[in-house]
Amino acid sequence: MKKLFKLIFGRLTIIALAIILQFILFVWWVTDASRQNNWLYIVNVVLGLLVFLNIVNRKMNVESKLTWAVVVLSMPIFGFLAYLMFSESRLSPKQRRAYRDIHYVTKDCLDYFYARSGGKLPDTGDYLGQNVYIKNLNDLPSYTNTQTRYFPWGVDFWNALKEELEKAEKFIFMEYFIIEEGQMWNSVLDILAQKAAQGVEVRFMYDDIGSISKVPARYYKKMQKLGIKTLRFNPFRPFLTGIHNNRDHRKITVIDGVVGFIGGVNLADEYINVNSPYGTWKDSAVMMKGDAVRSLTVNFLQMYDMQSECAEEFAPYVAAEIEAEDDGVVQPFVDGPKPVYNDYVAKNVYLNLINSAKHYLFITTPYLIPDGEIINALQLAAKRGVDVRIITPQIPDKKLVFDITRSNYKKLMDYGVKIYEFKGGFIHAKNVLADDVVGIVGTINLDYRSLMHHYECGVWMYKTSALLSMKRDFEDTFARSVLQDEKSVKMGIFKRLFCGVCAIFTPLL
Repeated sequence: MKKLFKLIFGRLTIIALAIILQFILFVWWVTDASRQNNWLYIVNVVLGLLVFLNIVNRKMNVESKLTWAVVVLSMPIFGFLAYLMFSESRLSPKQRRAYRDIHYVTKDCLDYFYARSGGKLPDTGDYLGQNVYIKNLNDLPSYTNTQTRYFPWGVDFWNALKEELEKAEKFIFMEYFIIEEGQMWNSVLDILAQKAAQGVEVRFMYDDIGSISKVPARYYKKMQKLGIKTLRFNPFRPFLTGIHNNRDHRKITVIDGVVGFIGGVNLADEYINVNSPYGTWKDSAVMMKGDAVRSLTVNFLQMYDMQSECAEEFAPYVAAEIEAEDDGVVQPFVDGPKPVYNDYVAKNVYLNLINSAKHYLFITTPYLIPDGEIINALQLAAKRGVDVRIITPQIPDKKLVFDITRSNYKKLMDYGVKIYEFKGGFIHAKNVLADDVVGIVGTINLDYRSLMHHYECGVWMYKTSALLSMKRDFEDTFARSVLQDEKSVKMGIFKRLFCGVCAIFTPLL
């Protein structure tokens, strides 16, 4: 009864109803006005055609163009307004100024260390172009002098996180999509409160929509009272606005500028299998110690300052002199919606890795809804003899998304890509590994939401010890998964039709 009451009268339900009501009133107003004023209908049709021309000539993937063309041409009365509101991230003038200032601070801060190290990226052989791409787009260099450790399960990450948080002496920065009261988050919160009381600077930012059904609306106030400088990313308001489409999906921890964590694990009990709503939950993360943590520190401060609409000096937080054994090459990277970012960074990093694979390419993703470019790259990799294997969940967390994911299996399997489903559970890890040499761990799903709409992060690694652990984890996960065949992926005609219609609108989901 308590859960039902919360569902009916909860913040998410009330806000959703308010937005739906606004949409219905808007449609009614525009339609009624158009009936009474033929000139208004003509104006809307002309505007729709002009927007259509803009879509055709805009730098955007083909699937997104198709979706917006359908929306604009089929609903000329208000389709163009939806396009203006939701097709691109919108920043206020104050946010634009803050972002510009933050960009300069970021570049100056990391360029100092880059120049001090000789102004040259570490040698990664045939993969050097990938490092150059990330450096040019993110201003984030690649590093040696960094140790890496891979965690194949959320509970492994959680135990290491608590251990490192206890050692904090100067500052703790944390940025997560989801927090939820329970064994995992409460234990972390206790440490953060303890450290804040000891004089350690503790900052925390969580995504408001990501946590909207997990914690109360004013939960950040509770954390602030504990001495934790807490922000909600893009607080959710009951108004129709495109800003709600761009969420902070990153998961980052930085401790004293020396230790950093990145991966798919949020701070809620299902990630450590205390709760099991979708069977066994499989996730992953990487811990870094060394120079590469500077980039994670800067990435956190960028987002924190953009949300608080100010630009601070980063130098005090990246000044630590770090001694670590060289463990290959490590390069954190970030991505986000346009115009904040000028390119689809994560998508292109993935494409570069797929296209460079020679012997094998292993991928885990909870959702397999990539655009045509990524599908084509995976097909071509399989056709040139690369052993391409992808692991997805067997138990879905979102039934609709799961059906669309499965509808993509056959078009890949027909080219030789092997698809596995993680038996009896949900695999949330976002890992890519190729040829024992290069790999990625991060927050990036193979779907439009991650690749186009969300703020994401990952770490690109070359010949690190974490890659060896990833290889063992992949082998273990393959053994715990079910290889799909033509019989298992067969879908009925109505489900195929439904997924086909949904596919038109997946760039908006």
